[in-house]
Amino acid sequence: MSRPFGKSELVYQSLLMRNLLRQVEAFADCDHPVLIEGETGVGKEHMAALIHQGHSRYGRGPFVPVNCGAVPDGLFESLFFGHSRGAFTGAVQAHKGFFERAQEGTLFLDEVGELPLYQQVRLLRVLEDGVVTRVGSETPLNTDFRLVAATNRNLVDMVRQGTFRADLYYRIAVIELHVPSLHERGVEERLAIFRSVLVRVLQQPPATEDYLLDPPAWLLDRVAIMQFPGNIRQLRNLAERIGVITRQMGHWHQTMIENVLALSESMSGPAPDAALGALPAGPVMPAPGRRVRLGTEERQRIVEALDAHDWRRQEAASHLGISRKTLWEKMRKYGIGETGGQAANERTADGERAQGTS
Repeated sequence: MSRPFGKSELVYQSLLMRNLLRQVEAFADCDHPVLIEGETGVGKEHMAALIHQGHSRYGRGPFVPVNCGAVPDGLFESLFFGHSRGAFTGAVQAHKGFFERAQEGTLFLDEVGELPLYQQVRLLRVLEDGVVTRVGSETPLNTDFRLVAATNRNLVDMVRQGTFRADLYYRIAVIELHVPSLHERGVEERLAIFRSVLVRVLQQPPATEDYLLDPPAWLLDRVAIMQFPGNIRQLRNLAERIGVITRQMGHWHQTMIENVLALSESMSGPAPDAALGALPAGPVMPAPGRRVRLGTEERQRIVEALDAHDWRRQEAASHLGISRKTLWEKMRKYGIGETGGQAANERTADGERAQGTS
């Protein structure tokens, strides 16, 4: 599934993302502040933009994104509150701050956990009073905007440690949303996003032939087992680079693409299969889309997954959180062949015959 988003599209399949988008739609048209939590690169600003677009009144106003981690200490007041002409040397004209620019719209404070304590105090005062005064002016200005904040940090822990004000946390976290990581969203959704970005790049001028719009299996298998600590941002960068190479070369240049894949892997740490450890004991199957840690009971878990999905390897691989190619390699390693699937089918057939004669 996908929906238009700016010049691209939001691609999603997992239950986690469907639930998140239902929450976004439910809370978009209310005036309360929203705190969006999630790892770097998962698309928190995309969710903030959807919340902004879904508001019946504020959605018609401006969407003002602010990277709190990039605000210099000495310019906080000027950037957020604005300044009047002549307020300081170089202030040759009046300047609207972020609060004013977001009037009747949405102010999006990205990485709000990066704000130092003294800036948190100033922000809280504006949120409580709804009034700002430009630097160098004595005239208060009323504000009217929807606040959406985002962070990749645990603000509750920061409150306990004294690095984030509790009163500000309670003010901005009226509604909390969590954007799942690319790992949590599962292999199938990762590949769907990869294909979407790749095809979009390939269709840009000079457009490639239609036969190049279908990525080769060896490429999809590699992407399926890769780690993406940078989440959607890293995956999109990888797909765009591969798309540009393929479009310009006119074919899937495996050597050049392998170099790009290797570079991305080197920046992401060890490959997932290299870090696999022991599985917890017991018959409980892991949740779909979650990577399991395969170890001494690896063979048993693989057989259980195959049995649970009637020996459909693609479904079993997705359940285990690995690619179909990796599953096939492990089946060969442990001597798990089609005989297992045939035995399972024979057991099913025997059961059906027994029910028919009873």
